[in-house]
Amino acid sequence: MDRCWLWLAALVCLTDAPAGDPVAVTYEPSRFFRAQILPILEHRCYECHSEAEGQDDGGLVLDSRSGWEKGGDHGPAVVPKDLGKSPLVRAILSHDPGSLMPPDDPLPAIEIALLQTWVLLGAPDPRP
Repeated sequence: MDRCWLWLAALVCLTDAPAGDPVAVTYEPSRFFRAQILPILEHRCYECHSEAEGQDDGGLVLDSRSGWEKGGDHGPAVVPKDLGKSPLVRAILSHDPGSLMPPDDPLPAIEIALLQTWVLLGAPDPRP
């Protein structure tokens, strides 16, 4: 699928307003995080990167904002608004099997696009 379409799909996911709804579409950072990003982290990352699960592979936990801000062995996992400096983004895009995350089941393109959009939006995360 063409990258332009992936970005468009990710942007459509920024709102849950039905198509044709006369109400103005608004971007709510907390809602975007909880509806689009948190489920990806929970289902794809927490198995290995969750303080609650007792897993901090690479020193990284992703079940709190402070966890990804502090980061792991490679520093902060996300640099808000900077895809190139965000190790999380580099890991989900890696072509090196030793660096690709998650290692056994790569993310589908839409989840990658959503995570990239989240980073570009400044990585809003209402969690402590």
